[in-house]
Amino acid sequence: MMRERSGKERSAGAIEDQVLVERVLGGDNRAFEKLVEKYKKRIYYLAYKMTRDHDSADELAQESFVKAYQALSRFKKGYSFYTWIYRICVNLTINFLKKEKNSVSADFISDKELLQFSPKISNQLESMITSEQAAIVKEALERIPPDQKAVFILKTYENMTYEQMAEVMNCSIGTVMSRLYRARYKLRNALAAAESQKDMGDEEL
Repeated sequence: MMRERSGKERSAGAIEDQVLVERVLGGDNRAFEKLVEKYKKRIYYLAYKMTRDHDSADELAQESFVKAYQALSRFKKGYSFYTWIYRICVNLTINFLKKEKNSVSADFISDKELLQFSPKISNQLESMITSEQAAIVKEALERIPPDQKAVFILKTYENMTYEQMAEVMNCSIGTVMSRLYRARYKLRNALAAAESQKDMGDEEL
């Protein structure tokens, strides 16, 4: 999971990245290798969380850095390289999933993480925190569109702020909130439906 960094850490990291970008644009390819080394694990794991396939994640991570290198001359000074490379990877992965007609897998999320998330989905269902609900949530996630699932991943697993997600997804904060709301709404409904079926089954006993 992406570690929360202080403002000073983020600022120092962004400045360091900017220096490396400027060196690359000046012809120093070793500087880009440093950027790749710095972010390659995060980018790979982001792609893997969304595809659940090592080969696809590896290819998507490599393609993300290739596209970043090719477009580096258009990189805006003062912008976060970290956010920029995340955006490239998310867009490539969403397009890959749509093209392959795959869904973003929810298998990367552990039962423990889903159980921690469940109370946030619906306060009314806070008493339903069981492994059975975790399985229901996973199944429901498989039916969520890639763009909604990507926001869910960035928020729940990467612990990004709404501002960071908006930058990564290249959309407004309102759009991010709407996609996250829809994802959580579907999860809440799935849990409610499961509880309703469980109650009906208990009544028949």
